[in-house]
Amino acid sequence: MPKTEYYKELASACIQDKRDIVISEYSSGGYTLAQRLNVEEGNKKTSIYIKNSIHIDSVDGLLNLRDALNVALEKINVDK
Repeated sequence: MPKTEYYKELASACIQDKRDIVISEYSSGGYTLAQRLNVEEGNKKTSIYIKNSIHIDSVDGLLNLRDALNVALEKINVDK
């Protein structure tokens, strides 16, 4: 039986040397915020998703996350 549920990666950003934060859309609704570990062995790259991602129900939730990140950046005076 084919798998009908899937994640579509929308964006990612490097958060540590070998870790990314990944925002994906879930085919059954909502979004996830997950951590991905990237390992390179020679010329082979392996990506491992860390368990316990954060589920966000709606676009409004993503907007609230964006706003919270902006507030946090303002509080630590990051200007880029």
